[in-house]
Amino acid sequence: MPATSLAGRMAPGRALLLANTASLVLAYAVPRAFTLLAAVAAARVLGAAEFGRYATAGAVAVVASIVATAGMQPLLVREVAREPSRAPGLVAAAHLAKAGTVALMAVALAAAGPLLGFSAPVLAAAALLAAGYGIGAFAENLAAYFQGVERMHVWTQASALAGMVTGGVGVAAVAATRELLWLCAAAPLGQAAALLWLLRCAPPVVRRPPLPSPAAVAGLLRRLAPFAAAFLATTLYYRADVLLLARWRPPEEVGMFGAALRFMDVAQALALAGSGALLPRLARGGAARRGDVLRLARLFAAAAIPLAVVLFALRAPILQGLYGPGYAAAAPVLALLAPAVIPLAVNMFALGALAAADAMRATAVLYLAATALKVGLNLAAIPRFGAPGAAAVSLLSESALAVGLVLLLRARSAR
Repeated sequence: MPATSLAGRMAPGRALLLANTASLVLAYAVPRAFTLLAAVAAARVLGAAEFGRYATAGAVAVVASIVATAGMQPLLVREVAREPSRAPGLVAAAHLAKAGTVALMAVALAAAGPLLGFSAPVLAAAALLAAGYGIGAFAENLAAYFQGVERMHVWTQASALAGMVTGGVGVAAVAATRELLWLCAAAPLGQAAALLWLLRCAPPVVRRPPLPSPAAVAGLLRRLAPFAAAFLATTLYYRADVLLLARWRPPEEVGMFGAALRFMDVAQALALAGSGALLPRLARGGAARRGDVLRLARLFAAAAIPLAVVLFALRAPILQGLYGPGYAAAAPVLALLAPAVIPLAVNMFALGALAAADAMRATAVLYLAATALKVGLNLAAIPRFGAPGAAAVSLLSESALAVGLVLLLRARSAR
């Protein structure tokens, strides 16, 4: 059979692919737009120091979420896309596994809290945010089902609901109380709303699947191992700098870094949306092993250039317009982070493509190496240069990681 291009293989479903891409863009972007609104309100009302504590709590909660979510979503998407008939059993096994991982997260956070050395308000805020991740771990299982069967608009609806509840309640709470904890308490409410919506939309056999056998859960956990390792590596990679900055610099400076970093989170969400829309088709057809995937990586890089240019050129008015004149010091940080949007987009695409290609072990190794590089450079840069030093390290490490992931994609495409 003659080889055909990836574009040709996907042409019959191009309209569905575009619709799914739009749905995932909204699924990632809408909740982040609402939470960005809440963050902007918090930054203005609470001030840079308290906002720095919020950024620190968020980083602690994200690291704790490694245990709860374990990077299972892309694995479920891949498995459901390949064999939709197995979806009820996969979702059931995932729910049972997540019950254990969420409980383990709670224990780990309680045990590690005193060792982290952060203040009691920061740890309490982190616990509330982590509770949101715990609920979201179960919502992710259902979201993976809808993504795998290419009904991604349902995830968009759930994500929008989560964003509206989290952002709306967060803005109202911080305006009324001027308290960090009330802002964080909105996160579990938003995730609970998303979970209820996904349950409502799921077919009965997925909503109430039969109890899985221990063998089914064990099999899922075995396949999960490389995904969990990659998720651990990526989470540490993207949040270690905030934690290191919080240890060595004042909360006001952490707040400046967190304000600029929000734009990286938005870029990451948009790139993940595009990658996620392609994942089911890459997983079914094995297209992630073909050379066409490199052209898609270049497309992701090209699409990120305009955003990087806008963030760099308009960094001062964007920051002061959103956060207020008190955040003018974040402009040099955003100047260094803005170019990193381009390799970040490539890396988010590579994550999905390599997951479809059964290459998560090698991906995890690359991310662990990049984490070691980033932490090592930050150990030298943050004490001397502070937030701008951490931003410069992010740009360097993101670029180096992109080179490694593209080389891995190239090696896979040659097979």
